[in-house]
Order: sequence, then C-alpha cells, then structure tokens
Amino acid sequence: MPFVVVEEKGMTSHYQLVGSEASIGRAPDNTVMLRDEKASRHHCVLELQPDQTWVLRDLKSRNGTFMRGEPVLEVPIHFGETFQIGLAKISLFSEESSAFETKNAMEAIPEAARPGTPYALGIADALAGFAHAATEDTPKALLDGAAQFIGRLLPGVRVCIAVADHEGNARGRAFFNFISGTPTDELPGTFLSTANKLLSPRSRTQVKPRTANYPPCVYIPLKAGERVAGVLYVERESKEDDLSDSQAQLLEQAANLVAVLMGASESRRKEEALSHQIESFEHELAGVRRELEAKLDMQTAELTALRLEAEKREMPSWQHDYSEIIGKSAGMQEVFRMLDKITDLPVPVLILGEPGTGKELIARALHFNSSRAKTGRFVAENCAALPDTLFESELFGYVKGAFTGADRDKQGLFGLANGGTIFLDEIGEISPSMQAKLLRVIEEGEIRPIGGKQSKKVDFRLVCATNKDLAEQVRKGAFRQDLYFRINVVTIKLPPLRERKEDITVLVDHFLKVNAEQAGYPDIKMDRGVLRAMLSYNWPGNVRELENEVKKMVALSDGKKIDAALLSPHLRQMAEEESLSEAGGSLKDVVEGLEKRKIVEAIERTKGNKSRAAELLGLSRLGLRKKMERYGLGE
Repeated sequence: MPFVVVEEKGMTSHYQLVGSEASIGRAPDNTVMLRDEKASRHHCVLELQPDQTWVLRDLKSRNGTFMRGEPVLEVPIHFGETFQIGLAKISLFSEESSAFETKNAMEAIPEAARPGTPYALGIADALAGFAHAATEDTPKALLDGAAQFIGRLLPGVRVCIAVADHEGNARGRAFFNFISGTPTDELPGTFLSTANKLLSPRSRTQVKPRTANYPPCVYIPLKAGERVAGVLYVERESKEDDLSDSQAQLLEQAANLVAVLMGASESRRKEEALSHQIESFEHELAGVRRELEAKLDMQTAELTALRLEAEKREMPSWQHDYSEIIGKSAGMQEVFRMLDKITDLPVPVLILGEPGTGKELIARALHFNSSRAKTGRFVAENCAALPDTLFESELFGYVKGAFTGADRDKQGLFGLANGGTIFLDEIGEISPSMQAKLLRVIEEGEIRPIGGKQSKKVDFRLVCATNKDLAEQVRKGAFRQDLYFRINVVTIKLPPLRERKEDITVLVDHFLKVNAEQAGYPDIKMDRGVLRAMLSYNWPGNVRELENEVKKMVALSDGKKIDAALLSPHLRQMAEEESLSEAGGSLKDVVEGLEKRKIVEAIERTKGNKSRAAELLGLSRLGLRKKMERYGLGE
C-alpha cells in the first residue's frame, strides 16, 4: 500500500494512503497534518489517476509547493520522489516496509542502492538537498542539509552536528530524527565532553557500543584542512541494533564530504565578507573622490580664470584682431602668423581644412582686418549648394530679359564684392564648365552678366576654401590645373580639432558661457567627467560639432549642472568608460570600450564607408563587420 514519509522539525512520520486522494496541510482534517508555519490549512493533495499514477496538485497555497527546488501547481509524482512545503519534506513510496527497513541495511548497500529502489531515490533527494544547502548564505542551512543527508543515508539513526562556539566549546547546531527541536536531554551525558575532545586537529573517529542506557553511536571529527570544523554524532534509533564497521566507514566518508563543503562554505563566507569590506571601502573612497573632485572643480575654475588672464597678457602681439577665432595651440598660432603676413596682400588665398574647422572665420578675418573692409563688402557663397543652372547667374548676375522670369537687372556676387572680398566655400565642388568661366573672371578681372553685351571691371579679393585634396583632383582630371594655380597662391591649412586638443577646454568654456547667457543660466557648471570625455573624443565634425554638443547640453540641462547623462550616446559611452577605468574596471571592459570607440570614430570619419574605415583601423572589411555585430553597432 502506498504511503508518504514526512520529515519536519527533526522528526520523521509515516502515513498510509487509503483511497484515491490524500490531502496535506495544517488543518486536523487533512490526511497528512503538517506543523510547518509555511503550510496552509489545506495546502495540496495527492490524487491517484485511473492509470494508477499519482499527481501532486497545489491548492493555491500562500507559500507554494516545491519539487526539485521549483514551485509546482500540478505535476506527476513518482514513487521515491520528494516535494517540499516550507521546511517539511514529503516523500512518496510504494511499499511501507522499504521505509522501515533498518537491520543490516548498510551490509546490503550495493543492492539497496540500485537505481529505482525507493530508498536509493530518497538518498539521491537528500544529497540534492544537501548540495543545494551548500550554496546557501547561512551556515545553519548547510548544517541542516548535512544532518538530513546523513540521516537519509543510514536508516534508523539520529544525527547531531556540533560546532565550536565563540569560546571554543562544542554546541549542537543541527539535528535529525530527534523528538524535540534542540534535543539536549536526548543526547548522552558524555556528548559535550566527547565532542570537545574531538575538536582537536589530531582527533580520530570514536565508535561506542550500545549500553543498558544508550544505543550504539559514533563520533566523527569533521576535518577541513588543518583544523576541525565540527563533530558528527550518529546514534542508532533502536538499542537493539549495532553499528557495523562498514557502516562506520560509510559515515566517515560522508563526514569527509560534509567537512569539505563546510570548509568551502566558510572560505566563501570569508571571501564575501572581504568583498563586502572592499565594496564598502570603495564606496567610501568614491565619496571622498567626489568630494575632492568638487573641490578640484572649484580650484580648477579659479585657476582657469587666472590662466586665461595670464594667457591674454602672454599672447603674442598680433598686428590684427583675431578675437573671434578661439585657439591657443601651436597650430592656430601658426595660422595667425600667416594671416598677419598676407592680410593686406592683393593675392588669392586658398584655405584648406576639414568640415567644421572654421574656414569662413579665417576668410572673414582676412577681410575685416584688411583695408578692403572700408571700401567693399564681404560676400560668401557655398559652391556645393549651387546647381549649374544657378551658378552663373548667382556669381555674374543677369540683365532684364535675358531669360524667362528675368524681369529686372540683377547684380551677381562678384559685382556685390566689388572693392571688397568674395569667399567661395567648397570650391572643389564646381563643375568643369563653371571652372572655365570662373577662371576667365579671375584672369581678366571682369564679368559679363547673362544676356549682357559688355563686360564690367570688378575689383575683388578672392578667398577660396575646400575640404578636398585639390592636387589629387587635378591629377584625376576633376579640377582644372590652370584654375588650381590661380587660386592656390597662398595656402592656409587649418588643423583639425583632434590635432589641437589643448584648444578644447578654451572652446568649451567659450561655448558654455555664450549659450548659458542666452538660456539664462549664469551659474551652470560642467562635470569634470564630461570634459574628460570631450578631451578623449576625436571630433570628426571639429569645432562645429563641439559647439553643437555644448549648445544641446545647455538646452537640455536643468540650468545648474551638466553631467554625462546629457552627452550624445557615443560621448556618454566614452564618459562611462572613463568612469569604469577610474573605478578599477577590468582590463577586458576597458579594452573593449576603447575598441568600440575607435570603430565609431573611424565610421564617422569615413562617412559610413566600411572599406575605408577598415583600412584606417588595420582590419579586413569582414573583420570590421564582425566587430560591429559584436558591439551592436549595426550596418
């Protein structure tokens, strides 16, 4: 007849199952009555199916029913399997005699331990419970699991595990199959004295035969390395049965396993305690660092103000005013020196530089610092924005009736620039036909409006700019060589922002001040982490990109502080990597962050050209694609 075995509070109870349903819970009307506080009054039922198999069904209990550590609602249960309610363990068996078998059990271990026998399944479940308990945070859970395991390993025994208290005396901490929860009165009078002696590193197992008052028992020291972690005490439940040598040896082997896990658990707890101490120290250190950074920010602000004043006094004495152009780097100082030399020379100037480096600012400085600022205007045009159909009329003008819609005379940009300066940005973008017409204007110094019959003399200074390599364009036949020689009399090359990073701090200060005043945020501050990220970034969009980044952060801020959360995603990631590196992040994290950043920069610099980006990074195109997939950078 099937039955269940219930283990709770150190006691084992057996219940026969009569009929097709058995209810389990704390209420007295249940087939199996539990004492565990986490059991509901009617917690679950075991139901016999027509095919003679059993099903375990939870009755919507408050704390749940668990099997193999997982909550279950309705699940088949086989003989020998165990489920748990709170700390109570309930096992289902097919024949009652197998659960009460005690005599000569260990002599028949090979047969009793065959897979499929009810008792062997009980041992496997106890071992699984012990292994789970070994991962728990508390030593008590480990000791309880060990006591349950030893008790299930050898039928008909009581188990106690004693460990040393803070004074070094043995105290019972985990029990199995005793009547009371802390069975002080049930242990032999010599228990504490014997256990204390076995806490010595040189102690050995002691097997004591049965007496008139006590059943046979065994004391086994739990040795973890060089020390004894505790003492395992096992006694027969019946005074009629002895402990054989093979049973004592089996208990010693089990005790070795318990001792190893106890030692590992203690080492883990020490490591966790040390980890918590380190984490606490790091938290305190982070607080101190934030406090020091705040003080450093204040000192930095004061020193910056003093530095700017000193730099104003120490700046080279330029002949002209370049206050609109911010730059103290060696590259920019060279640009200013060149401007001083050519400002009043009547020669064409070609300005080279990446987008966003400030080519138009240089052209304006050339005009407004020259004598032409008094005699003419500064006229600028982006050649890339003009189609061929409009290029000629915009630059040279037209007369009334020259074409449909020409209802009046219009003066072209060259005419407007008479006596002044004309700035043609992106000169490398104009078509070959327009290049020929522009060459004639430069050579002759005169223009003929569309539809006009006479040419007009114009006095202008030509300043051109491009981000292309015009010499290479000439070699390819995309740009006229004679025009190139005409416009490339004096060349000014603007350094990209990544080559003048000492200017970033000054530029950020300037843009922050300007945008804060416009937004009405006079007291806004910027975190040092934000500035560090800006200094680490390569700025493919140069000064224009930097200005837009500061403008965006000021607009999105609360008016008091700019932190890393306001940065664009690629810069915010860089700030996080800087923070990770400072906080002692792993080398792998730091390297991967740097690799990801370099890939993003290469893609931006090549405007999405994967082949060119791979070449810059020293990778194959396939290698670059795999890394982009790994870092989730998309296509």
